[in-house]
Amino acid sequence: MRTGINRRSRPGARPGFFASRLLVVLLAITVGPGVETALAGDKAESPSIGDTTVFATAPAPGHLFGVAVDRRRIYVSTSAGDFFADPANGGHLNSAGERVFAYDKEGNLVSTTSIATTANSNMGLFGLALDGNHGANHQLYIADMNGRILRLTVGQKNSTPHLFSQAPPQFAGGWMVTMWNDLVFDKAGNLFMTDDKPRLWKVTPDGKASVWFTDPRITGFFGFAGGPLGGRIDPTGKYLYFSITISAAFPGEAVIYRLPLVDNPSASDLQLVHRFPVVPGQQLPQAAGIAFAESGDLYVGLIGTNQIAVLDPSGNEIRRISSALFDSPWGLAFTGESLLVTNADIRPVESPTRWTVLKVFVGEEGLALNRPTTLDD
Repeated sequence: MRTGINRRSRPGARPGFFASRLLVVLLAITVGPGVETALAGDKAESPSIGDTTVFATAPAPGHLFGVAVDRRRIYVSTSAGDFFADPANGGHLNSAGERVFAYDKEGNLVSTTSIATTANSNMGLFGLALDGNHGANHQLYIADMNGRILRLTVGQKNSTPHLFSQAPPQFAGGWMVTMWNDLVFDKAGNLFMTDDKPRLWKVTPDGKASVWFTDPRITGFFGFAGGPLGGRIDPTGKYLYFSITISAAFPGEAVIYRLPLVDNPSASDLQLVHRFPVVPGQQLPQAAGIAFAESGDLYVGLIGTNQIAVLDPSGNEIRRISSALFDSPWGLAFTGESLLVTNADIRPVESPTRWTVLKVFVGEEGLALNRPTTLDD
């Protein structure tokens, strides 16, 4: 299914685009109409920016959140516990536990790992991060939004998840106290993690978690929710970028900030990258997962408007990708020149037919994530 695209103008568009267009024109003039026809035929068969297809489907419990791309597998986490768990409004509580699904590169489901939750849970899993270990020591780190990180040895068959880190005692009490969302490794093997309370965490390679940064400006609109959600390190390796779902500082807006990757960032280090404004008559934008392209463009899932926004390295919005297949596009991860997008399906009433991972052609490759060695091979 082909999607609609909204382009926003920007100064200094990429020279490669104009160079490629000029090459086609010169070829048509120099070689003649036969070559032009062949080029047109090739173009018709190639995907267009924003073309969206279903890459994979998921069984119960559905509600796909995190996604991570490995050498031969794609891992996806679920959050079937509904944040807005009011049965009268179509929400639900989950007592069946969550799942991590593993797919092959063709989108076939090859394995399922069950992760127990408390009875009547209304929060599940999100962030996923792979390490650089080889063979039997290869690990997948899984953020449980109830204040813990699990580690799954994906290099072994039929492995079970083990606790890697959890919130310090003063932050115990589930997601209403601390909600661990997205995960990303730095080169040294530390995990940086978003928390919408509002905090950012740093977890050392031995699993010790501490608050890395907190500031009232990154508070979510609801106080206990709406704050930092998606997080990624930029191509320079010097900054952590993160999304604010629904900002309190800019009421109703979604916001992208960044912080330098220093030991103890101060309030003056917080930098505003982009604000997604409230548009009268439309859903609030609600930024979720983010992913960097190799070019430095930042892709942002907007679960309110069911779109993917693209920011250039200066923070200007240059494109919106829309698709009727999007249903709360949450987690983002690159594969080749396409973006894998998970459908969270968090709006009442749940729609099992929307429990899908989508593949969106974007015409550029993703930034390689840090995958440090975390265990002795």
